[in-house]
Amino acid sequence: MKMKLMLITSWLLTIILGAYVIYSNDDKEILTSEEPKQIKNEGLTMMLETEVGSGEYVVSNDTTWPQDGYIFNYDLSGCENGGTLSWNSETNRVVMQTTSSDKCYVYFDKYTSVIINSVSASDISNSSITLTVNATAGENPIQTYYYSNNGGSSWVNSTSNTYTFSGLEMETEYDFRVYVMDSNGVSSEKYSLQVTTESIVYLANYIKSLYTSDGANGIYLHDGIGSYTNANLEAGDNSYRYAGANPNNYVCFGTDITPCPNDNLYRIIGIFGDQVKLIKHDYATSALLGTTGDYSGNIYTDWWNIESRYYKGSLEQSSLYLYYWNVNETNTWSESQLNTVNLNTNYVTSIGSKWLSKIAEHTWVVGGTVNANVYSSPVKTAHTYEVGASAADTTYNAKIGLMYTSDYGYAASPENWSTNMEDLDNDTNRNNNWMFMGLYEWTITRISDLSGQAFIVFDSGRVVNAPVYYVNAEVRASFYLNPDVAYVSGDGTISNPYRIN
Repeated sequence: MKMKLMLITSWLLTIILGAYVIYSNDDKEILTSEEPKQIKNEGLTMMLETEVGSGEYVVSNDTTWPQDGYIFNYDLSGCENGGTLSWNSETNRVVMQTTSSDKCYVYFDKYTSVIINSVSASDISNSSITLTVNATAGENPIQTYYYSNNGGSSWVNSTSNTYTFSGLEMETEYDFRVYVMDSNGVSSEKYSLQVTTESIVYLANYIKSLYTSDGANGIYLHDGIGSYTNANLEAGDNSYRYAGANPNNYVCFGTDITPCPNDNLYRIIGIFGDQVKLIKHDYATSALLGTTGDYSGNIYTDWWNIESRYYKGSLEQSSLYLYYWNVNETNTWSESQLNTVNLNTNYVTSIGSKWLSKIAEHTWVVGGTVNANVYSSPVKTAHTYEVGASAADTTYNAKIGLMYTSDYGYAASPENWSTNMEDLDNDTNRNNNWMFMGLYEWTITRISDLSGQAFIVFDSGRVVNAPVYYVNAEVRASFYLNPDVAYVSGDGTISNPYRIN
């Protein structure tokens, strides 16, 4: 009885093990394309098509499966006693299912598959790398590109021959793998490429590296030497400043979204020491500055019909909001609610702690100067008395401020630096100044000998004085980034702004 039970148990175990067989790493290995193995199973016969589309096959005596130029034929491949053969396209393995000893025939058709000619890496930064695949289609068009940055442990797919891996570690070598699949589901061989991310590059250093001579990439070095214009017109503070009609000085700030939303576009005024100074590209809405403090209201319809003739931004009238410099009638910046409430309370709360941490606490020079030093003088004079050697020693420490009048003047092309600030309202000056936006806009600079006046940029482009409690205007936040803010990617264009971390 015990012997009979043992025989039955043994027979059942044989049936279970024989019911489903996948040849893997034993003597019946059915090879992978990456690591060919010998075919040792005498029950398997390999049939190879003689010519593309001929339908004629010959027995192959090869001890390895064909690597290139063939495709598994599902219709003809099979077994005499009911077993089935299939092809695993992900692992490049033949899978056999049978319930008994069987003789099987594996058919391969001649096939021209997609070939990867090369894979190149570009836009290599400290946290991202872009791969570009050059491939030639075979009998069927290319359908999908597969990319891996960890040696093939995981994959992402795309219909594009370019793919950017972001969020990478700096100074780290990545083992990239790429393969391409055609519309028939046939894959190319895998292509491997090792690329190392760059070390951290600070934004200030990166922008300075773009300066090769005055005017290159829209950047001018204000060292007082004056290789491109009269040295007496330069700021003379060794700053690197962008100037001209539309330089590539855009930065995406406050978000990691791609593409960068208009409300998160800023522009680089220049590099001052080791700090990058930014200004908001378009005017700030109440969503950023709030409706408290020195808030005035939405831009008036009758004003809009007049002012908007020069407006260069993309905001709708309903999104344009006006602010007083200080509704309490004094031009002391520390007493301005535009400063303390709208900019340094509402705005800093709106952008969030992550981005606020990138902004430096800065000592703003807010003593201002007399009207004649700006209104009827060129930008060099305005700079000297506003923030330069002859500036008043009144300062205010804060993260957020506004542009100086000299920031605006030096954003114009160098040929306009000799023009009095009140005359920056002709077409040439307007069109050659990237900072001009086309509506009334406040600067941080007060008129030192008039207690209720500050400087404002008119919609026409000229810089004049205005009552801080009577005139309401647009606002663009300006600030200095911490020196350790790093450049990540981008070329500074509006469609591909600089990304930072």
